[in-house]
Amino acid sequence: MPRTLEATFENIRLEALLYKADKPTDKPLLFCLPGGGAARGFFDLAPDYSFADRMMAKGFDVITMDHPGTGTNLLPENHGFLSPRVSADYINWALSSFIDAEWPAQAEMTEREVIGIGHSMGGMMATLVQGRHRPFKAMALLGSSAGGLDWGLSEDELKYKNREADIARDLKALTLAKFGAEFPGSPGGGPSGKSILFGGETEELTEDLRQNTCKLFAAGGMMSMLRGSFKTEVESLDIPLFFAFGDHDLGIPPKDVPKDYVNAPSTQLMILENTGHNHMAFSSIGGLTDAIGDWVAGVKGIRL
Repeated sequence: MPRTLEATFENIRLEALLYKADKPTDKPLLFCLPGGGAARGFFDLAPDYSFADRMMAKGFDVITMDHPGTGTNLLPENHGFLSPRVSADYINWALSSFIDAEWPAQAEMTEREVIGIGHSMGGMMATLVQGRHRPFKAMALLGSSAGGLDWGLSEDELKYKNREADIARDLKALTLAKFGAEFPGSPGGGPSGKSILFGGETEELTEDLRQNTCKLFAAGGMMSMLRGSFKTEVESLDIPLFFAFGDHDLGIPPKDVPKDYVNAPSTQLMILENTGHNHMAFSSIGGLTDAIGDWVAGVKGIRL
């Protein structure tokens, strides 16, 4: 069973779940952020569809965390508008607190290595965390890119493409105009299952996805849809990257995704067959977790 981790700073309390491997491990810690509208349980669905369980079986400790303002990590009512970059600061602060509490650095030990894992919007948030604070040795971005989602934008919103400073300036207005609230609920209660794109492989897995939804961090959703909104952080990434997309995923063509990460020393791209956007709810999760385990083993400089 996972254990709850807590971090408190002034009047902000954030928590996450820690899944520990059966035996003490020197393998990197996997720190996982779900996509927009998904709760941390996205990484721990039904038996055989739990990313956390599969990676624990490979000897990795895993942390899953709701985005600040959603799920278990609600903010004080008097908190101002939360921008994705400030949210990234909160996430990094919480991660650092978790590591200090669970794996305190000792003179004879090196620091715990961490791999960032982000699905969809969570990939953007992991990128912001890395760009601003550099806690990760490598990152796996699942169904996530810097290419934006043009088809989900209005004509006025499309005018902001590749205008990073203007997006940052007007993000609150853009977010509220599109979503109506900073943290709206999931329309219809979550994935409809009417298509492979947004559902799961079976009705039961789609229901598992619904049971692991939460309010949307709308500013994160807005920013992730606008190409160029986090270009600074994307181009600052100088760590190995792993990309995975379903063959029925969303976003720009997968082959074009690595091109934006101009300073990454290495990239690996995987296409998951018969898979939509919610990778964990498809049988391809077995191949995905195997590939991530093999990729981590091959990352130069990682201790195993």
